[in-house]
Amino acid sequence: MAASWHQDDDRDRERPSWREIDQRRDRPGQSAPRKPRPSKKQAERVRQLALRQAEALFQGKRGRPEYQAALKELERAHGTKKFAGVARKFLAAYGLPEEWGPLHLLLDYPESAVVVEVLQGLAGQVEERSRVERQGFEGRLRVLALTSRDEKVRRQAEELLGSLT
Repeated sequence: MAASWHQDDDRDRERPSWREIDQRRDRPGQSAPRKPRPSKKQAERVRQLALRQAEALFQGKRGRPEYQAALKELERAHGTKKFAGVARKFLAAYGLPEEWGPLHLLLDYPESAVVVEVLQGLAGQVEERSRVERQGFEGRLRVLALTSRDEKVRRQAEELLGSLT
């Protein structure tokens, strides 16, 4: 019986002990090489890029660089003879902008239906604006109420003035 016990012990010795396994694991260079982790700055940059891309995806056409270029072209054309054509192309491609500044530019558009929509869009944002921006909008409404040739635009401007004050 003693002999069989020694044979079982030899078979067990072929396998490493837990101590040997732990020692092998702790040796430098023996484990699988680890990929270097990106720095915090790189990780933040990647996260910001992913967020911008996701926002652009959800914005549709308005998230693309072409939209920003069209906005700049609209700003450059404001006050010139080309404004109506540039604005018409912009509206056909993107519809009414949501931004405060471009909406203000479109108050000079020659079609009254568009100007009325622009006034409503601006009125919807007026609560979020600073005091100076609100005062500028009210001044613009007063001018439109007094000088607009179109009855619809004058009426809309008067109604908005009444609701703001």
